[in-house]
Amino acid sequence: MGERSGAGLVECAILEALHSTDGRPRYRRSARVLAAVEDRIGLAPGYAYEVLVDLARPWTMPLSLVSGQGNYGSRGNDPAANYRYTEARISPVGQVALAAERGDLAPVPIGLINGNVYREGTRPPFRPQGVIEAIREVIQRPGVTSKDLIGIVGPPHFMNGCAVTGDFAALAAGRATVLRLQARVTVSDDHSSVMIENLPPNANPDETAQSIANRARARDWAPRYPGLHRQAHLPLSDVRDQSSQARDTDLLVCVPEPGTAPEHLRDQLMDIYGVYTTVSVALPRPLATTLRRWAEAYATEDLLTSLTALENAIRIQSGRR
Repeated sequence: MGERSGAGLVECAILEALHSTDGRPRYRRSARVLAAVEDRIGLAPGYAYEVLVDLARPWTMPLSLVSGQGNYGSRGNDPAANYRYTEARISPVGQVALAAERGDLAPVPIGLINGNVYREGTRPPFRPQGVIEAIREVIQRPGVTSKDLIGIVGPPHFMNGCAVTGDFAALAAGRATVLRLQARVTVSDDHSSVMIENLPPNANPDETAQSIANRARARDWAPRYPGLHRQAHLPLSDVRDQSSQARDTDLLVCVPEPGTAPEHLRDQLMDIYGVYTTVSVALPRPLATTLRRWAEAYATEDLLTSLTALENAIRIQSGRR
């Protein structure tokens, strides 16, 4: 992790490659960006592109450092186009991160906010404003209690809006635990279908839809094992993927079999993996300790100004989505 923003070596090299000397971000061909990264740190384009794609996809982390143009793939089975056919530019938050890494701005807690579970790490993401407010509280009121800090930050926060449950106290204390990420599963207003929205970020919408459809198919062994069939079979007549084309949002529409109450189907759908997932998480030390140490490490710098700059960048970035 970078010392001043939380961005890693490859991330920083990408931001440097995207930086415009006149301070006006513009899209550049990804191939040129990756060539500059290879020249800077020796990493081949095929490897660096995976990082570039992560930094630009809006569903991977709370604070995107890159804005992408072109086919950056989807959360489903649509991969990103080859880097010869996409473009990228530094995002407002990416500009703040780069300024912090260069020493032009005091450090910013982007790494604490984004975590790394999007690439199978163990650090979960947190609500950006929660982390910012907690650090601001540490700076302005050093005697603030750990309980208060944990309350300000809140539980892990995933950008797609899935529900998160688990032992938050264990996570905040620095102990390893498992979180359950649950999609929003509701009955439509007209009671004709069940809607699945906000799938967990580590779920593949295409594979989840296929898994649901497979559970609804008749099995040749059903007449021999009627009890098992009733337990495993989904009373479903149709499932439609109506997610947005960019996959910023998910929507699977499930139509129950005639005579099946949609509430019954809803309850069964909630227990299908993909509609829910689990993720193992852990922090390197207690959350409150991490926040205090981060603030103390840069006590001689103007952290309040950098936190405000980060807030402004988030506001600008949110307005562009």
